[in-house]
Amino acid sequence: MNEQPISANSNWDFVCFTDRSDLKSETWQVQKIVTQGLDASRESRRPKLLPHHFLRDYDRSIYIDNSVILKQRPEEISESYGVGDTHFYCFKHPWRDCTYEEAEEVIAGQMDDEARVREQMDFYKSRGLSPHAGLVAGTFLLRNHNDAQVIAHGEDWYAHVLRFSKRDQLAFQFNSRRHELRYKALELDLLSNPIFSWPNYNQRLPYGFDPDLYLWLNPDVARAGVEPAQHYAKYGRRENRPLRYHSTFELERLANKYRSDKGRLYYNRHFYSRVYEKYLSPLRAEDLTLLEIGILGHDIQAKSPEGPFSYAPSLNMWRDYFSKAEIHGFDIQDFTAVEDGRIKFTRGDQSKVKDLARVLERCSQPIRVIIDDGLHASPHQQISLGFLFQELEPGGLYIIEDLHCQPSRFEPEGGLRTLDFLRSIASGREVTGAFMSDAEVRYIKDHVESISFYDSMDYNASDLGADAIAVIRKRTL
Repeated sequence: MNEQPISANSNWDFVCFTDRSDLKSETWQVQKIVTQGLDASRESRRPKLLPHHFLRDYDRSIYIDNSVILKQRPEEISESYGVGDTHFYCFKHPWRDCTYEEAEEVIAGQMDDEARVREQMDFYKSRGLSPHAGLVAGTFLLRNHNDAQVIAHGEDWYAHVLRFSKRDQLAFQFNSRRHELRYKALELDLLSNPIFSWPNYNQRLPYGFDPDLYLWLNPDVARAGVEPAQHYAKYGRRENRPLRYHSTFELERLANKYRSDKGRLYYNRHFYSRVYEKYLSPLRAEDLTLLEIGILGHDIQAKSPEGPFSYAPSLNMWRDYFSKAEIHGFDIQDFTAVEDGRIKFTRGDQSKVKDLARVLERCSQPIRVIIDDGLHASPHQQISLGFLFQELEPGGLYIIEDLHCQPSRFEPEGGLRTLDFLRSIASGREVTGAFMSDAEVRYIKDHVESISFYDSMDYNASDLGADAIAVIRKRTL
């Protein structure tokens, strides 16, 4: 907490609400509040978002983050922004103007639980909150906090912080529109403005800093008995000490952003994104071609059974993940509307070589990555593999999804299932393909460098999703 020297020349009361009994200050009136059993972040939002509960005897208040220092007396600030029907002043967000984009930053920075943030954004989308509808920063709030509209907004604002993300800026825009809050977002530089300074902005603890986890990851600090936050501020940041055990998967975030079942939040929740991250992360900045067979999800088809379709989650995911790649989608349904810039689409049947050949004609360079997420039927998978593996760039990857989920109605009696075919290839056993020529089988055997199998995290699947996805790497020349 920073002291506020300006308070010596002000008639306003400077009140600090805290749950600590040991906090002392020369410039703040420290008031200990009774906590409600919440986490520290949500406890701290109570006086911030519900000042009418704590400051009933005051008509107007200024909230400031505990790390900033006022440059002007509160009287001067209040006088500058006290005209008209506006009862709420804050700062415009310095970098973004969109709740949904801010949510992606929160998730990428591991500032809050992704599932909770996604649920919140899904709710706002379902209620019509538009992208780029504005975004505020919560560092400074000037309010007529007893105004009925401000109270109603604050109550719902806090309710959303309790129900959804603790990051209160995510809930502000939705609730301000819901209550038609008369507010003004000041277009001042958050880090350099006439109202306050932020002297230790770059020295703040990282969002989500967990003292217990820090000590677990840094046992020497634990043995020394040093307070973890103080150690990180003084030494840990400079020494690049670990803060988190699990690193973030960018593909996981993108899969969940676009509601793909390749992530672990929507529909089957396969969590294949972890596998893709392992193999594709070295290729992110390369100029390559990626082909995905099968882009129709059950949820998309349920909304429009007959098509045509204009949304392909995985293609959007690949486009965002690869900065230069040409992305090709192939499906028996009509997804022509998804074509946009680097995304191309070809309609066809993956069991027909002539249709697959039409995809190759549209590719401007050899294919580095092929993903089969089509019908999941062995004949279709093996026909596609037999033909396309020959066209795959040396060193490229051929990935087949959902080998654990092959509907029996599409499997010929006595036919060799794709999973068994690949296991035979991987182990060097003799194998013949019922759905490809002997020459195609020989080519695959001669040009496979490795085949690795990974599980789906869809535990409702057969065999708990074992060996659900195969990654086939082609030999280099």
